[in-house]
Amino acid sequence: MTRHIFDKRLRISERKLPLTYDYLHPQPSHLLNLTLRDLLPHPQTSSDYATLPSLQSPSPLPVGHHLIYFPPQVTLSQLLPDCTDTLHTPGEPFNRRLWAGGNLRFPVRSPPLDGSRAVCIESIRNVAVKGREGDEKVIVTIERRVGNVPEQETADKTFDRIWKENEDDAGESSVIENRDLIFMRLKSSAQIEADKAQFGKPSRVVKPPSDATFRHALIPTKALLFRFSALTFNAHSIHLDKGYTQDQEGYPNLLVHGPLTLTLLLSVLQQQLSRLNLRISDIEYKNLAPLFVEQEMAICGKPKNDTGAWDVWIEGPDGGLAVRGTAHTTSE
Repeated sequence: MTRHIFDKRLRISERKLPLTYDYLHPQPSHLLNLTLRDLLPHPQTSSDYATLPSLQSPSPLPVGHHLIYFPPQVTLSQLLPDCTDTLHTPGEPFNRRLWAGGNLRFPVRSPPLDGSRAVCIESIRNVAVKGREGDEKVIVTIERRVGNVPEQETADKTFDRIWKENEDDAGESSVIENRDLIFMRLKSSAQIEADKAQFGKPSRVVKPPSDATFRHALIPTKALLFRFSALTFNAHSIHLDKGYTQDQEGYPNLLVHGPLTLTLLLSVLQQQLSRLNLRISDIEYKNLAPLFVEQEMAICGKPKNDTGAWDVWIEGPDGGLAVRGTAHTTSE
């Protein structure tokens, strides 16, 4: 199969994805705060932390918490064997999915969690094929735009108001996210056995930056992974089923979700920035190595220069670089 024919088969960028509506109630964000409370530095000491916030005095949507709203609207029959959905897949034979990285922009201040109606508009902005013939990987870049929606507004009007052909045009979006998903072929039995033979052995380590101005270590637990899967309506087996993860994917243990990793990174960084009266305006990041359940990870960062940029990264249990990113900030 030539690359030209291969690329033609994978022209999924024209796929029309459904608009996903949600109501920005405080409950999902509140449950995420409760889930992360024991993992993040300097938790709030107020006695009412377990009380659901009121709609009468709404709090703004915390940075990264949009990831638990707008879950995929799919039935059980629309799940693949690994329990991922079919919305973004290029189809056979690319039935394995990993989260490679992405970027986030916050054009305006976060919307309030006041129960108002909102929408997430997804579009496939780019599809790339990499790797030699027979071992190709398909990288699908998905753009997600979040914005408020009047109750009676039509889907066409909502789409025209929020989605823009020019990716730099924010339209009326409060959050613009691009995520890169890698789709791969299933591993052969020989590949799985070779992977299993490496369980417990040291792997190649990418050296992280030095001189971090903040460093926060935590251990992701099975309960954390389950709760985040539930909050995001995500049944992907690599986060929930150890047997599947080892026998079908060749990983030694459950993987920490890409969006959970991003949420932790954003949460720790924003806590640091709040002391300086700053907030995150945008962030770009790459996932370089998997992070596993019950293994320590450390979230680190340091100012990059005098323009408000920060280098941020996550180190794995061996001290190697697992996630690397750059964030830009603006005044609160």
